[in-house]
Amino acid sequence: MLSAALTEGRRRAAMSADQCSYDYWLGARELKYSAAGVERSVKPAATIRRARAVLDIIGVTKVADVTDLDRIGIPNFTAVRPHDAGPGISYYSGKGTTRDQAHAGALMEAVERHAAEWYDGPITAASHANLREQGACVDPRHIHVPTVRDYSEKLRLEWAQGFDLIGRCPTYVPVNCLLAPYRPYLGALLFYSSTNGLASGNTRIDALCHALCEVIERDTTALAMAEALVGPAVAATLSEIGFDVRQSPEPADAPLIALRSLPRQAAALVRKMQRAGIEVELRNLTSAIGIPTIDCIITERDGPAGVAVAYGGAGTHPDARIALTRALTEAAQSRVTGIHGGREDIPDYASAVPRPAPEPGHSAISFGEIPSREHATVNEDVEFIIDRMRNAGFDQAVAFDLTRAEVGIPVVRVVVPRAESWTLFIEHGGRASLGPRALRQIT
Repeated sequence: MLSAALTEGRRRAAMSADQCSYDYWLGARELKYSAAGVERSVKPAATIRRARAVLDIIGVTKVADVTDLDRIGIPNFTAVRPHDAGPGISYYSGKGTTRDQAHAGALMEAVERHAAEWYDGPITAASHANLREQGACVDPRHIHVPTVRDYSEKLRLEWAQGFDLIGRCPTYVPVNCLLAPYRPYLGALLFYSSTNGLASGNTRIDALCHALCEVIERDTTALAMAEALVGPAVAATLSEIGFDVRQSPEPADAPLIALRSLPRQAAALVRKMQRAGIEVELRNLTSAIGIPTIDCIITERDGPAGVAVAYGGAGTHPDARIALTRALTEAAQSRVTGIHGGREDIPDYASAVPRPAPEPGHSAISFGEIPSREHATVNEDVEFIIDRMRNAGFDQAVAFDLTRAEVGIPVVRVVVPRAESWTLFIEHGGRASLGPRALRQIT
């Protein structure tokens, strides 16, 4: 028994060491299966076949097509995994322009949530003050999420070693940033956990690209919301209690995107919504990072009891077409999720930060004005993202391979210090922690 445990320990240590190289993450070129605005290297039908083979292992008991719960008709699926580690959700949604895409999305979300419940690699228990003498580390003070205790350089935490895609070196990260939920054994709990930067894919590079885009989407949205909503609210509150506040000029609204300028696939999605009596607003939120980020608000003016009901979605990708369809389909998914009512976190959305409505007469840009990069390989997407992050001032983006051997479907977690994510935590529990970049947007 002891020999078997030692062998397994060596295997895991070797696995972790292999992950800490640039070739492991970006060595193999992955062509996309189509040039028509897709981000994956394998068709959704193949993803479905692969994921369905492991449903028992990951604990999925039911997969349902919930598209027709809403009159819009944009494909949506849900996968039910009732025995998640919790606290969390047991309904996982998938969206897309086709039913296969939505079906694959729901299954893959369940795969990634299963993978993020524990960590197989070596774990080191140490304080940041001690561990940084042994190698590169993420500074816990640069993880801008709500904390559950005061931080000290001497606080003993659990750490795992991943690979920094920007610095190109092995780097330690608190395990608290990798798992959701997180239950420490050898160190302290410091942060609230989340799934930001967690993604699955047909290949490792697929998952990595999706994970990076998710972190940038959350960061960009947080900066935009801080400027449009938090800054004016803080200034108004201070003025009311007697402080002489010199307000900055009104923040520039994120430009609307003219619906008549959309590419064919996105235009078809908008028409479905409009035929169902749903108003659509699209805005370009792209930040200084330079990766296209698009926000979508869909509104039913005459909702239940005559009250207007709005749902939102956002998308980020070097190819602006993909960012656009993600935003539209995510907004539709949010609406179906509300109708379905199964997710445990639906009540949290009642206190979520609202997206600001554009001013009447606000000018719109053409979709073609948004800079877009259409690469043939997923690797080129990832390399472009990493380059843009470096140029924007990020100095670390640490990747971990969380793939379960018994599942065999790649799952990646990316941790990006200094990235903003406060809107995510507001939406799921009413907590917020703004970092320096968001604070600069409100001062």
